Amino acid sequence: MPPMGGLHDEDFVFLTVFAIGVSLAFQWIEPAAIGATLLLVWRLFFKPPFDTKQYRLPPRAPFGLIETIQNITTKQIITFFLRVHQKVNCNVALLNFPVPKCNYTVLVVDADLTRDILNDKSTIKAEGIVKTFERVTDGESQFFTNNGARFYHARKAIAPAFSNSQINRMNGVTREKTEEWIQLRLEPMAANGEPIDIIHEMVELTLTIIMDAAFEYTLTKEERENLLTSLDITLREFIFSNPIKTTFGFLFPSVLRARRKAKELMDLANNIIRAYRKNPNPTPGTVIDMIVRNPNYRNDNERAADIIVLIIGGHETSAASLAFFLRELAKNPSEQYILQKQLREMKEEERKDSELLRMYIRESTRLWPLSLPGPFRQVGRDFVVKSNDPSERDIMIPKGSAVFMPIICLFQNEAIFEDHERFVPSRWECPTEDMKKAWMPFALGNRNCVGQSLATCELQSILSRLCANYNFEVVEEGSEDFFLILHPVGIRLKATKI
Repeated sequence: MPPMGGLHDEDFVFLTVFAIGVSLAFQWIEPAAIGATLLLVWRLFFKPPFDTKQYRLPPRAPFGLIETIQNITTKQIITFFLRVHQKVNCNVALLNFPVPKCNYTVLVVDADLTRDILNDKSTIKAEGIVKTFERVTDGESQFFTNNGARFYHARKAIAPAFSNSQINRMNGVTREKTEEWIQLRLEPMAANGEPIDIIHEMVELTLTIIMDAAFEYTLTKEERENLLTSLDITLREFIFSNPIKTTFGFLFPSVLRARRKAKELMDLANNIIRAYRKNPNPTPGTVIDMIVRNPNYRNDNERAADIIVLIIGGHETSAASLAFFLRELAKNPSEQYILQKQLREMKEEERKDSELLRMYIRESTRLWPLSLPGPFRQVGRDFVVKSNDPSERDIMIPKGSAVFMPIICLFQNEAIFEDHERFVPSRWECPTEDMKKAWMPFALGNRNCVGQSLATCELQSILSRLCANYNFEVVEEGSEDFFLILHPVGIRLKATKI
């Protein structure tokens, strides 16, 4: 039944987001007053049915709507989540952050509960948030942003492209492209003592790898530059877009520019599809092969949208992980020496399988997980959290709630990871049960990262080659920024051949 005045949840959320957009677009409107008014309306007139006799809702975070939005959409998100966790003194908390088509928005900082939610078959993507991503693909639907048949047919078709046999093939591509990059880029910079813009170099390398390994496509210089520019423009314009600009985009040059770039991205993806079809001897079982031969797509534009999503997820994340790892290694020369020594004692073909290297990668990933707010899901059933106090009712996360499960909050928990701010790869020699439970870098369940095996293979192959043959020093430590993922900015390293 709709709340007072016939205001449905979609209507309320639209008005909420619209008003926030107005407050941000016009400085003469007081954001705090708008936030307070909207929260009052929310609490009085839009509260989904809830059995307060048997259960209680999670404690509410003591931060207003505007402050919550400002923190969740910036790199302050983790500091904010940690503050919420500390203030409510509970592993679950209600956030003042309305999500379209979701009853409540909840923060979860508990490994067991996170695992239960992710592995539950009724848990889905919160379409009210992720649907904005479709604007990057010119409004075309993606498997990433959908639940149901659109997701399942695409995921089922793509998954075999990351089987062991395909990963072995892609590992060969990774080695080949890494050698080319070393000879053309790294060797000259190392010989001249030239500082390396490591994130730029890793983006170039990982993009080359995924285009060849997954799509059997070689980008021209113009295509490469346009792809990276178009992704940056569309993602920044559309993902955290002001609602005013969303509704009246035709009035804003930046929106019109981003729309043109979205069309260019789709044109490139369709070129990749056409190139595959013209290939007289395509490699069976590749990502592009599985996408094009999947008969469940409505048309090639749907295929193109999924290609763009896989390109986004397949190069920038790996590049950021590589850059963070190499910076951490350069900052810890004693750890760098230990890894180099072991790798150089191994046969070259065995180095990528080094258990010590895996420990180093885990520790770097723990310090610098890329998905700060996530995983982010919508629960398909009620989840009950037992109260530690017998006098208190148990807590319920109601069905339909949006849930933030920031893994980094577990990775920075001193009770789980002692000296959590330090780079200590040896902690993974004998991990505790709590450490094992907290380790979910690629999420879990049916919405986990489909390309995680390729990402792992890339890291191990590239890093085993670099760390065994080069010593890295920090020239500029740089910083970190958050936009969709955590990524390094301004890192400069110096490489010396051993």
